[in-house]
Amino acid sequence: MCPTVAPRRIYCMEEVERLIREEAQREGSISFARFMERALLEPGLGYYATAQRRAGRSGDFMTAPELHPILGAAIAQLAAATWERLGRPATFRWREYGAGEGTLLLAALDYLTREGHPLLGALEVSVSEANPYRLADLTAALAALPGGGPPLVTPASPPVAGIVVANEFADALPFHIVVGRAAAPGGFAERRVAVDAVTNALTWAEGAPDPGVAERLTPLMAAWPPLAEGQLAEISPATADWAHGLGGELTEGVVIVLDYGREGVALRDPASRMAGTALAYQGHRATSDLLSEPGSRDLTAHVDLTLLRVAAEAGGLRHLASTNQAKFLATAGVDGEVARTRTGPAATLEGAIALRSALAQLMDPRRMGGFAVEVFVAGSSPGANTLADPASPLPGTAAPNRPLV
Repeated sequence: MCPTVAPRRIYCMEEVERLIREEAQREGSISFARFMERALLEPGLGYYATAQRRAGRSGDFMTAPELHPILGAAIAQLAAATWERLGRPATFRWREYGAGEGTLLLAALDYLTREGHPLLGALEVSVSEANPYRLADLTAALAALPGGGPPLVTPASPPVAGIVVANEFADALPFHIVVGRAAAPGGFAERRVAVDAVTNALTWAEGAPDPGVAERLTPLMAAWPPLAEGQLAEISPATADWAHGLGGELTEGVVIVLDYGREGVALRDPASRMAGTALAYQGHRATSDLLSEPGSRDLTAHVDLTLLRVAAEAGGLRHLASTNQAKFLATAGVDGEVARTRTGPAATLEGAIALRSALAQLMDPRRMGGFAVEVFVAGSSPGANTLADPASPLPGTAAPNRPLV
């Protein structure tokens, strides 16, 4: 276990690096996907496995929920509309991936509580959160709500009606890095992690994928244009597997995925993506140095939206909308929440300034406003079919006609 005291954090980083180095030496080299698994999730040591808080102003990165509760209110509107169209089922699940300490969930619950929405009487919560400390924080926060909050059920619970939410989750799923090599089978080699024989430091090496991995990578790359010689690109079977499994999470309802990403072809454009998109984040700074200080940096890459949609649809979901975060917020029906924060009875100057500052980022397509939002429908009941009615789009899925500022 790694406390937040600086010397112990250094020990944890060094211990993760030692474990990775030993495995790479034993195997000759390992995939970057395997490096990510250990750097991010090594029990008690990895980036997402210690007590240290990673998101927020004092951490390494900011997500929209840390910036302001407005996104939680917007997704709450989507959840409420879904519940209504499904005929107000007695049980409706909020299923969230990468929920952290519950910042997004708690913002949604706070909004529904202020609105006095009857959905609260049907709501239950299920989360997937790799960090045991953040899961404990979330559990305690729910228990502290009036009446103990909505019940928390395990991820293994049988599917029911509901909403699946994944905000900035898929970008940190393990991915392989490939490099264009015309002479290699399939036109690519894998960029792998090895140990320098002289310095004993972690370093890059090129080679063939592990047995069985090439068979996974090749079909996922089938729609790509050929990679230029030396061009780097990321490919994530883990994302495909996760998206394919989303169809089994609900009997009926909606799935919303928010993340930074682009279409697969755009991510492999050598004119703009010769070096790929993989980055490490620490202290709100990004670097392309992916191998240094494993366990102390977040590791991410842009989500392949084409792969995400194909896999989700193959798993039984119906694709409903592709939009971005700015457009989603503009059409999610949170104008009343904006007005309440600015001019309502409990409005404060500080609150109004915080909202304006947040919207400057959330509505800017060059910043968080440009993050992708993919919405899917689960189920084929008459109620589920109303969710996909183009004449009556769900909150956040219509074409916006004005900015939310």
